[in-house]
Amino acid sequence: MNKGYAFGFLLVLLVVVLGLYVAFTGFMSSREAHRDQTPDQVEAPVAEVSNTPAPPPASATPTIFVLPTPVPGITATLTAVALPSVTEAPPPEEPTEQPPAPPPTEPPRPELPTKTPQAVQPPTPVPAPAYQFRLAGPVSPDPSYAICCYIFGTVRDAAGNGLEGVRVQAFNDWSSLPPALTKSGAEAGKYDIPIQPMTWYVRITDANGDQVSTQIQLQFDLEVAKGYRVDWQRTY
Repeated sequence: MNKGYAFGFLLVLLVVVLGLYVAFTGFMSSREAHRDQTPDQVEAPVAEVSNTPAPPPASATPTIFVLPTPVPGITATLTAVALPSVTEAPPPEEPTEQPPAPPPTEPPRPELPTKTPQAVQPPTPVPAPAYQFRLAGPVSPDPSYAICCYIFGTVRDAAGNGLEGVRVQAFNDWSSLPPALTKSGAEAGKYDIPIQPMTWYVRITDANGDQVSTQIQLQFDLEVAKGYRVDWQRTY
């Protein structure tokens, strides 16, 4: 009876050992088969750095591989996680050339007010003084004059009559002679002034010494004549 129990125990133990061996062999076979069936991990390319924001990573989808079961009652299940696929970033957009900005335009300059040319007024002519007396003829030397040296002549009115008491003055660059008065009577209007041979100026003045006639210049030349005639006439 004891031998029968011992033999049965050995048989059960043998079955258990054999089952463990079969299970270990099946586990190793399934592991090798899983290694053969798992694709090599592909090295993910390095994404270029870009300013464009990267899309969100794809969610991992679990893949279930069912291993063959060599031993009844033992099932080995292996869950493989697929690597997320890497999406390449789109190339950066090339910058578009901006059209050149137009040159700044200068603001129009304000127009300066134009000055209206004023009419130039011609100068008011100054009337020549209206003298009472003027020359009655050209100044002329008299070679027949016997006495040296004189300026002589007559002073007449507008009608040709001799005027008495008229002042005839002769002067030079250094001195002035007293006025000579015209004569009266038969020699009315005649005068004579003794001088030295040089340049003289002759004119008629009033009682106050103011000039009342034109003024002449006389170059007395003794070699030409001893006396020079200067006649005057009143203008009115």
